[in-house]
Amino acid sequence: MIEVIVNGEKRKVSSQMNVNMLIDELKYTQKWFAFALNGTFVAIDTYESTIIKNNDSIEILAPVQGG
Repeated sequence: MIEVIVNGEKRKVSSQMNVNMLIDELKYTQKWFAFALNGTFVAIDTYESTIIKNNDSIEILAPVQGG
């Protein structure tokens, strides 16, 4: 297990995982969202190759509709 910060909340997650695996483990079901790792946007085509490490800061942001 490793510890990461997800949207400001400390969480323990499995080690040796990529972004897709983390999203699955967190049971994130929103279809559209943006993913940032340590303040940097992560493109969807790099989710498989982007590895989550201990103490990483992760932001998962869903779009908001407004007018």
